[in-house]
Amino acid sequence: MQRPRAGSQSRPIAVLLLAVVYAAGAAVGQLLAIPPGNVTACFPASGIALAGILLGGRRLWPGVWLGSFLVNTYAFFDTTSLAGAAVTTLVGAMIGVGATIEALVAARVFPPWDRDAEAPLARVLDVARFTALSGLGSSTTSATIGTTSLLAGSLITPAHYAETWVTWWLGDAVGILVITPLLLACSQPRWWRVHGRGGELALHQLALFGFQVLLISGMLPAHGPNYPLGHFITPFLVWAGVRLGPLGAALAVFNVSALVTWGAAQGTTPFLHGTRNVSLLLVQAYVGDMALTTLVLAAVIAERTRAEMALAHSRDELDLRVAERTAALSESEERYRILVEVSPDATLLERFDADGVLRIEYANAAAARLFGVTRAAELLGKPVFDFVLSEREGIAHRGVLRALEHGNLGPVDGWVARADGTTVEVEIMLARVPRGGKCALLAIYRDITRRKQIEEERAALYREAEESIRARDEFLAIASHELKTPLTALSLKLQALCRSLQTDPDLAAKIAPALDVALRQTRRLNTLVDELLDVSRITQGRLELRLDEDVDLSAVAEDVVQRMQDTAARAGCELRLDSDAAVVGRWDRSRVEQVLMNLLSNAIKYGARAPIDVRVRDEGASARVSVTDRGIGIPAEDQKRIFDRFERAVSVRHFGGFGLGLWIARRIVEALGGTIAVESAPGEGATFTVTLPRARTPAGA
Repeated sequence: MQRPRAGSQSRPIAVLLLAVVYAAGAAVGQLLAIPPGNVTACFPASGIALAGILLGGRRLWPGVWLGSFLVNTYAFFDTTSLAGAAVTTLVGAMIGVGATIEALVAARVFPPWDRDAEAPLARVLDVARFTALSGLGSSTTSATIGTTSLLAGSLITPAHYAETWVTWWLGDAVGILVITPLLLACSQPRWWRVHGRGGELALHQLALFGFQVLLISGMLPAHGPNYPLGHFITPFLVWAGVRLGPLGAALAVFNVSALVTWGAAQGTTPFLHGTRNVSLLLVQAYVGDMALTTLVLAAVIAERTRAEMALAHSRDELDLRVAERTAALSESEERYRILVEVSPDATLLERFDADGVLRIEYANAAAARLFGVTRAAELLGKPVFDFVLSEREGIAHRGVLRALEHGNLGPVDGWVARADGTTVEVEIMLARVPRGGKCALLAIYRDITRRKQIEEERAALYREAEESIRARDEFLAIASHELKTPLTALSLKLQALCRSLQTDPDLAAKIAPALDVALRQTRRLNTLVDELLDVSRITQGRLELRLDEDVDLSAVAEDVVQRMQDTAARAGCELRLDSDAAVVGRWDRSRVEQVLMNLLSNAIKYGARAPIDVRVRDEGASARVSVTDRGIGIPAEDQKRIFDRFERAVSVRHFGGFGLGLWIARRIVEALGGTIAVESAPGEGATFTVTLPRARTPAGA
């Protein structure tokens, strides 16, 4: 049932209007009432009630009850006694209850539809549901309640119960089948337009009316009970169902129902059979069958029309999509054509002819330039192998076969023979593409002459760089050895001079400070020379490790800390050692000392006048030693590169050195199979952590 359109304020008016219309329809039906129960076989009020509930909502049910109560009370009212009046009034009320229940049940089972988008009963299944449930099914409620009320009020006898019930049921059912579709069709927006067939609808109604007048009046040449001319009405019903839609079908059914019922009442219809009452029942059965047939036919045509419209819409949409897709493909093809035309790479479409010769079917402008012709059209139709060096034809042929078999080839380097006899080194890519039901090859040739020149120049520069590095490393090795000899002699002389000063206190007081400075600078210079020697050994892969004895890392750290105490004291630093006992592993003692001295030297240099902590920890399969200072710190972006060769995180004007200490430390630790890392932040110092495996084969230098 559809949502009503009337507002709540107009409900009383709608209820009264429905009661009046219902009463009028019931009064018309009462004109054909059949005794003894005064029940009519033609009751249009039942169709009016259902249409009112469907269009106005269930809230209009009081109008159905009121109209039925008034009509039936008036028809059966007993004026002879007060008791008779009360009984007939109660019978009228109960008949009203039955009519109301019938309308509500019929509306509840009525097939739903969108009032603004489509006509009701426009599907065959909807017509079947309407006929079986709303028409034939719900009418049993009113017939049962009404007939039982008449029997209870002694208005009929038990012998007439069945006949009265059938008449009541048939009248209500036919009223619903005839009147409800007509009223619902007329309730549709702009129902009078009838899809441009208003003239045809008027002509149909006039023709149907005229034929029925001739039929009822007996003016046809052959008429009477023995001539079933009533079936000639069928073509008019087919006309309405096929051409005029739900409204035309409903009007045709109403037209036929009204006239044949009137004819049966007047005794002039070809449906006469026995008594007038029997004729009316037969006519209503005929009208019901005719209504069902016409509504089904109209629904079939409506479904077909909708399917055709949907198919046409789908076809139009498909045509539109095909057109859009075709346009998009055309645009895409044009874009690719432009891309190929302006591409700097030579592009060919190659295809085998009937003789099995691979010929050029398409070439872009870059192909004309590469192959040495004026226009690309000059290449079309020419054999591809005309541009292949004779000594490379076998290679080219195998490449074509491989591309056809596997779908693509390349990129591979090759040579192209130009039209002027010169050759060009190219990079070739082949791809198998469909072309006219056969396979073709898309070939792309890229001139790599300039690339080869750049590669040769790069190779030459690389060889020069390698030679320069080799010469540099050789120079560093020679210079380090040459510097090591005088430095050793100078260091020995200075140490001998220090020992000789012990016998002359006066002279020692005068030159001891200067001699101490000279010794420190000599040791520093000796350290720098050792670093250069280590650089030479490491770059040449000659860093030697002695791993033939166990080394106590705690003892090594303690020894290094003791040796660095004087240097730390001069810088105002306190060295603090925290180590686990006997952290033993298979390491090169001298190289571990070198790593720790490099880390402590950096900590003293960059963390002056602040404590420095050295920690040694036993971690099972590995050992860990860390050096923590509280100096200037290292920015995050510099923490990785400081372990590279000749890299520094600070300016050389403020802190000296070659920038080799951490690089040497990293290479030594990696040669021992360990790792070195730093954690730092600017202004918060730095912690360098070395992790060494205790029993691991060294990685090598």
